[in-house]
Amino acid sequence: MNLQERVRDLESAYKKYLLKKFFKNLFYLLFIGLLIGIIFFIVQNHYKQKSISLEALNYKKELEQNIIKAKILQEKNKIIREKLIQENNHTISKIQIDSKVFNIAKLKNNFYKNPSYEKALILSREYYKMKDYNKSIFWALKANDIDKKAEDSWLIFAKAKIALGHKDEAKKALDAYLDSYGFIEFDKELKND
Repeated sequence: MNLQERVRDLESAYKKYLLKKFFKNLFYLLFIGLLIGIIFFIVQNHYKQKSISLEALNYKKELEQNIIKAKILQEKNKIIREKLIQENNHTISKIQIDSKVFNIAKLKNNFYKNPSYEKALILSREYYKMKDYNKSIFWALKANDIDKKAEDSWLIFAKAKIALGHKDEAKKALDAYLDSYGFIEFDKELKND
């Protein structure tokens, strides 16, 4: 072999060597890049999972705190309710409306939100039963303002006036009703007591 062929063979071998070295380095670079990508993905996934876990834990703690607060509030309300019932047993009587039991304070509140003859009449009757005749008269008048023709409010008004010793005022009220609307069924109100 001559020198030129030998140089060409050496150059060719050197080019192959450089090409091999290039591909080898490229392979290492790709491998390292892929490895870094996988590690990055794993770390990112780990932090994402950790973030989700932390968020879930915080949400769980918040729910537990809300449940504890609700239980505390429920206990406080129960204690206050029991205390009010003990202190004011005669004034916080329960009344039944539409198969539900409401106390007088709730019924008053409900009346002021949505006035009705029935609510005012029930309040008047309850105060009459508690022998608070002035409040009974007040609510009978409220009921009468809503429906002047309904006799129940006139009757409870008259009964409360009589209980206070104002028989003349009771008679005048009943006479005024009779003059305006006619007949009163006296037994009806007595049956409701």
